[in-house]
Amino acid sequence: MGMKNLSRFIPLVLLLMLIFTLCSCDKSFSQKENINRGKSEETELASSESSLNSRDSLTDLNSENNGSKTIANVPLTPYPYTKLNSSELPDVVIIVDDFGYNGKLLERFAQELPAEVAFAVLPNLPYTRKAGEIASQYGHPVLIHIPMEGTGVQEKQCIKNNSSADEITALLDDFYAQLPMAVGANNHQGSSVTENREMMTIILDWLNKHNLFFVDSATSKNSLAQSLAYSRGYPALKRDIFLDVPDDTEQTLANKISSLNKYQGRREPIIIITHCHNEKKLSNLQSFIREIRSQGLHLTNIINAKNIAA
Repeated sequence: MGMKNLSRFIPLVLLLMLIFTLCSCDKSFSQKENINRGKSEETELASSESSLNSRDSLTDLNSENNGSKTIANVPLTPYPYTKLNSSELPDVVIIVDDFGYNGKLLERFAQELPAEVAFAVLPNLPYTRKAGEIASQYGHPVLIHIPMEGTGVQEKQCIKNNSSADEITALLDDFYAQLPMAVGANNHQGSSVTENREMMTIILDWLNKHNLFFVDSATSKNSLAQSLAYSRGYPALKRDIFLDVPDDTEQTLANKISSLNKYQGRREPIIIITHCHNEKKLSNLQSFIREIRSQGLHLTNIINAKNIAA
């Protein structure tokens, strides 16, 4: 083949060489990009694993067996809880309100929470009797969660501001018949009734007659229930903290733990109320108990608290 014929192929050869070079560069770039993506993914996974390890460490630190029950091993989200001065703080009483509406989480609350935790059960509901029975079965003190007139939606049968003395005692007799294992009572709503001296006198006298005591849920800052009980020589307790108000967030839980320090030097136990409405409230309560126990605080039975307040 002559030189003239070979010269025809030179442009084609050059074109092929250019295409090959470009392909090689693109392949090299793709490999580097994939390597970088892999490193980034490994970093994210490592960060995630580190976070999980941190949660597990906190869970191990805060898990505690009280001798008869173990708080469910629900991982705590890492959070900077306030250091409590436990040597200067009194014991803690916990009441869970509003049992009786349904039985969905009843067994779990009863089984998974320490026996010191009291169950406040509403009367005249589908699961009233069962809630009282199951609570007693697992050693929880039971309170009659007395429906009283307040500012919200009322229960069908509740103590109202215009209820007569006979109506009040008849209702209390009926409520107690449904929950004969009760050791005391607290108010469901009732902001207006607990401000009424005449009505609270009837209620407190009835409770004392049946060897029961009152826990003021303190739904009104003007409640006179505890002071009136003391003036009549009756033991009474008053709620200090609503654990799940305004919400069930981690921030709220941390704030509630921090607020315990203001009770330093007090003799009477700190009275805390929460509710049984959903699994999140159970989980938060378990987290709260683990945290305060890990910092040296103790739960006590509401009967012990009543005796100290007497």
